Amino acid sequence: MQVGDDAPGPLKQQVGLNHMAWMMESLDDLKEVYLRLKAKGVPIGAVVDHGVSLGIYFRDPDGNGLEVSYELPRAEWPREEQVFAAERGRFSGPWDAEMVRPQLQPVA
Repeated sequence: MQVGDDAPGPLKQQVGLNHMAWMMESLDDLKEVYLRLKAKGVPIGAVVDHGVSLGIYFRDPDGNGLEVSYELPRAEWPREEQVFAAERGRFSGPWDAEMVRPQLQPVA
């Protein structure tokens, strides 16, 4: 969307588009994209293990949030009420040193 040269860029903690994401067909596809980003010197903001998916977060030159992600097939997900409380660590790869494993919040 064109908004003019004097428009503010993306702001944290504001209403609006947070980021755009592309889903990869396989974990190997995600590894390939990750290695290409690293080879091009793209700063990785975070690599997050969500239990059922792995997301690699970065920004484009304008500061817009981008993500490439792989999600387990639904048949491999844990019980629906425990999706985000699932076991972590299923997505080992070249990103291990940058991996963030979010703290789980108790389910009320």
